[in-house]
Amino acid sequence: MRSRSRGKMRISMVLCALFTLTLGACAHLDPPRQATSEQAAEREKESATPNIIQARTGSSPEQCTVTFDDPSALAQIRLFARDSFAWTTGRSSSGELEFCDPSRHSDCWTYRQRCTTHDVNVDPVIWGHFHLSFETGGICIIFDPGDALGPAFGRRIDGRCTSIPWVFEQRVLHSHLSDHWIKIWVGNAASHTPRYFDMESVWVLPDRSIQLWFRKRDGTWWFWPELGAGTIWNTRDWIRDVSEVRISGARSGAAPYGIGAFGIRD
Repeated sequence: MRSRSRGKMRISMVLCALFTLTLGACAHLDPPRQATSEQAAEREKESATPNIIQARTGSSPEQCTVTFDDPSALAQIRLFARDSFAWTTGRSSSGELEFCDPSRHSDCWTYRQRCTTHDVNVDPVIWGHFHLSFETGGICIIFDPGDALGPAFGRRIDGRCTSIPWVFEQRVLHSHLSDHWIKIWVGNAASHTPRYFDMESVWVLPDRSIQLWFRKRDGTWWFWPELGAGTIWNTRDWIRDVSEVRISGARSGAAPYGIGAFGIRD
């Protein structure tokens, strides 16, 4: 049932991106608020803005929908987030995926999905992880899949919890706690240098409302203090030519928030 509902929401995301003006597939937003200098300083303190951000090139930006279950992206996360924990990951000198250590890794990522010639990155701010929750039914816990690397989720088949192909499972993003932040940015696929982008839409799961912030090219921060849960929000009129988007739970609730997908123009 949840899988069928998810399929309908994916279609709505596409309709939102392509036909917002005629079909109204997304909920429309009032103008965002501009952050005060104190609020902007708080965002910068949590995660500093890079010194170099590439200007956009090309006259025809490409649309991408990030759904948190791209097999190539999941395959680049340590242990494929098999226990739902998506940890910030680096690669050892021998090519193994391991916990990010900035003193040893020149490049670290959490969820990184290819969008044409660029990568869309979703990273936790401060906490080092978020959850990529499994969406299909019958999920159970395998305490040791046989590699001594810790537990994993499986699926109950014939009364037994059985391993599953973790990179091919439907996922959504959940925060660990309500006040945990995530950061969305687009980078060059080769150099990983950040670049400006547009956000077309964001699907907030029914769990709870979110607050959404974005940083414009001129360095100013703007935000909506609360975007309601269970809604695909149309952000295309407002989040244009930005260096990053940040999301956390709205202050009106205490439960973790969930993001089903979002649309980007690179």
